[in-house]
Amino acid sequence: MEFIKNYYKSIFAAVLYGVTSALGIQLLLQPAKLYTAGVMGASQLIVNLIEQFSHTNTQVYFWYAILNVPLVLLSWFKLGKKFTILSMIAIVSASVFILFVPLHPITNDPMLASIFGGIMTGIGIGVCFRAGFSTGGTDIIALIVQKSTGRTVGQVSFVVNAFIITIAGIVFGWELALYSIVSIYVCNMIVDKMYLQQQKITVVVYSHKVDEMSKELMKSINRGITLDHTLTGAYSGEPIGSLTMVLTKYELFFAKKIILQIDENAFINIQPTVSIMGKFNDN
Repeated sequence: MEFIKNYYKSIFAAVLYGVTSALGIQLLLQPAKLYTAGVMGASQLIVNLIEQFSHTNTQVYFWYAILNVPLVLLSWFKLGKKFTILSMIAIVSASVFILFVPLHPITNDPMLASIFGGIMTGIGIGVCFRAGFSTGGTDIIALIVQKSTGRTVGQVSFVVNAFIITIAGIVFGWELALYSIVSIYVCNMIVDKMYLQQQKITVVVYSHKVDEMSKELMKSINRGITLDHTLTGAYSGEPIGSLTMVLTKYELFFAKKIILQIDENAFINIQPTVSIMGKFNDN
């Protein structure tokens, strides 16, 4: 009960993800054999392949839950309990709503299905990202590798999505595969618009403990940091420091956690970064 009281907004975001994903998958994408990104898309592909070659009907919700089990276990040990619990709620929510929303097409136009299916799935993912957790799947893999190596892993999602599209194209035809690319593109565009306007962001932190923060951030995140100890709070009249760094959206998860653990009253300003020049390791 205490967890629900403290994180009711995040739980609402997880439930909203379940609703929007179920509507997008069951009413738009799956009836047209179009695919979304990541583990959800992989689950759709498995269902369609089993139906194609063994004439057996399985359900997207079942494979989505099964594929996420090992990823959730990894997340529990690598990314923390709060993050994992909220991600689990999102996964269970999506599975439950997909179970109860009937598989019923609301349009026979594959372009409409791909666009609005991408919008529906993207909305839920974007809401969860804004709430500070993921919807499972490839995001967990990316975050774990990011935390372990200090490198960004945008290639993880690309490889999974490319595999889904390639297999779908070979088995079900390249026209549907191309429409699926539209769906994935729209989904990713919605996520970026809702979560952050750009993949890279500038984070400015104001706190009395910026030295301690910078040491911990340097240990966990392989990015440069600029410190300024010449500032003064206008209201308090006390000296205060600032910390500035450019991050990717994946690294923001860890940076916020470290900053707030050291100073829960820190003021964090997160701004979209349109362009950067100079050294930025984007591996």
